[in-house]
Amino acid sequence: MWKTRITEMLGIQYPIIQGAFHGFGTSPLASAVSEAGGLGMITAHALNTPQGLREDIHRLKSKTDKPFGVNITLSLCQDIDRMIDVILDEGVPVVETSVYRADKYGKRLQAAGVKWIHKVATVKHALSAEAQGADAVVIIGLEGTGFKNPIQLPTLIAIPWAVRQIKIPVIAGGGIGDSHGFMAALSMGAEAVYMGTAFMATKECPISDHYKQILVKGNPTDPKFRDRNLASPKNDEEYSRVMEKKGTMPDEEWLLELEKAMAKSTGEFPQNEMEMIMQFAPGSLAIAVTDKIVTVKELIENIITGAEAIRQRWAMG
Repeated sequence: MWKTRITEMLGIQYPIIQGAFHGFGTSPLASAVSEAGGLGMITAHALNTPQGLREDIHRLKSKTDKPFGVNITLSLCQDIDRMIDVILDEGVPVVETSVYRADKYGKRLQAAGVKWIHKVATVKHALSAEAQGADAVVIIGLEGTGFKNPIQLPTLIAIPWAVRQIKIPVIAGGGIGDSHGFMAALSMGAEAVYMGTAFMATKECPISDHYKQILVKGNPTDPKFRDRNLASPKNDEEYSRVMEKKGTMPDEEWLLELEKAMAKSTGEFPQNEMEMIMQFAPGSLAIAVTDKIVTVKELIENIITGAEAIRQRWAMG
């Protein structure tokens, strides 16, 4: 019933993909998402080492036999080639890369039969990923948390603009957390949704209940959430200076400088306890529809049940 190019490509029941998480994107959450019909995602750099990744993949496989993915964030993941060795050894079916051009890794993965998804913040970079051969792209709208780009657009604009130009499947992220957002994304032409904050507020997510309560009680008009998400980096002198240095140093060094510049331009250096919590357990504007802590299975079932009700209302209209 929820068949899209993404569900067919990845072999999942529902077009719902779990986002990657710095520090806690591990098997307890990923296995629950996959078992519930979505695509769970282990974040490679959250495991620190190739052996740590291998062990966490084994833990996930002990809990589910459903498809899952591994995220490789190029600016954070160490020893990428050995991480990919583990991914190939363990038969991981899907890999998501993010932050920077990743075709040299994507092509190696595809040659081994792995589906390569690349995550970006702009339509421009999504088009580049398509040209580089990615199987699908995730586009994160401005409402989402994480890495920002000065030309990033809101989800409502980015997705329909992207699907007019991009032939490979587009996955929508940024502020999506319930059945209404799910249906809106599919109506805009996305082939799946990509959710982070909604999965953080689940019982299986390995962050503290204190952090989860911040998300559940959070108000999207609160500047702590609103400004963090809606303020894209300014094209200030420091950002421009770093951009001009591209190609003059190793990619890893340049990416670290870029992230520091972008964090500074958006004011993301923690100044107090609340800002520290927001940095390590950030929430997108999906907090607007995140009002209770549930299991992953309940969250996905609620989204699908609500979406089916919406579809029935449209059919009756």
